[in-house]
Amino acid sequence: MTDSIVAEWETPIANAPDWTGRMIDLDSHEMIPMEMWSTYFGDAGQRYADLQMLALMAPGNSLKRPDLTGDMEPISYENVWVKKGPSAPSGIDLNRRVEVMDAMGIERQLVFPSFALVALLLASNPEAHRLLGFDPSGLDLRQLGSEGCDAHNRWAAAITESSEGRVRPVSIILPDDIDGMIRQAEEQIDYGVRAMLLSAGLPPANTSPADRALDPFWALLASHNIPLTFHLGSESALLASMAWSNAPEFNPSPKSSLEFQVEPYRTATLNFCYENYLTTMVLGGVFERHPGLVVGVVEATAHWVGPLAERLDIVASQFQERLAGTLRMEPSKYLARNVRVTPFPFEPIDRYLRVYPDMASVYCFATDFPHVEGGQESHKTYAAMLSAFDENIQRGFFRDNGMLLTPD
Repeated sequence: MTDSIVAEWETPIANAPDWTGRMIDLDSHEMIPMEMWSTYFGDAGQRYADLQMLALMAPGNSLKRPDLTGDMEPISYENVWVKKGPSAPSGIDLNRRVEVMDAMGIERQLVFPSFALVALLLASNPEAHRLLGFDPSGLDLRQLGSEGCDAHNRWAAAITESSEGRVRPVSIILPDDIDGMIRQAEEQIDYGVRAMLLSAGLPPANTSPADRALDPFWALLASHNIPLTFHLGSESALLASMAWSNAPEFNPSPKSSLEFQVEPYRTATLNFCYENYLTTMVLGGVFERHPGLVVGVVEATAHWVGPLAERLDIVASQFQERLAGTLRMEPSKYLARNVRVTPFPFEPIDRYLRVYPDMASVYCFATDFPHVEGGQESHKTYAAMLSAFDENIQRGFFRDNGMLLTPD
């Protein structure tokens, strides 16, 4: 990276010279416009583009960009830390992402989907056509979604390989049945992906994550050092009705996208499904039976981490006799050991660390590049909030904690 770019971001964190320039970023995205889906995702991409999904027109994060002919923005400090959307460098062509990461001071990065978010909706939500705005007549949406996920997973493996593991797009597991989940995971491991994504809003294979029948799946991920990730965008299925947000105060803002309808109600409740999923895993002994299994909750806020840990410890003490053969540690210790969570830059991460210091290992740096809601120059925002803490806390947030989800 150039000296001028280093100087821009190095100053706020100059007290940590041994990890400066080697940050771990647990949240970024591909933002390939629908006009280019066939180029990157083949026949499935073309079929998706032909549907002309009107809901992809959200400002800022819009995936309908007929004005773009390629990924051509120069890599500069302004363009990697301030510019947003598909036109940001490497928003489209992930073969440029390593150079962008070098300019940002990032060593490894998880990449979450845009195209495959559509695929996941099609495969798992019978009302997806209403959310996406197209006519489903004559279409097998489940099959179409599955084909899109397969196309994404092959692309994810190719990007991982070409970047020598520095850029790690997550693959998608469709949780219809346990045997199918295992087959998908084995196939994706053979592809060479380094992290996997499950929808958090519905129980996997229609059973509890703590069901012993799922142990072979968890064991497979743990034995291959494959992190499981959950990401913003799959939480709405937990609520039986969307009517809760039928009020003018909860109308989506202009910064909304298919992934996240930015408004007060959804922002305040989006963490519910992730807390629910983790609660079943912790109290059901999944992390006790599979200590090598690691989970990342990405772009779903972080204010809930400390209160959840406190609440689960209280509940476990109330049911101590029942859980004696299931848990050998307090629930909070499993969260600290096995779970990593990324905050938004508007959250007071310094306050979380002061109130819940035992949860310091959970909080991790993420840019959300190049999404609008990730903010501009977020590294400086976080560095300012962490300036009063010692180097171990700063290094943990920007690098060490995130290594759990981006292992060698």
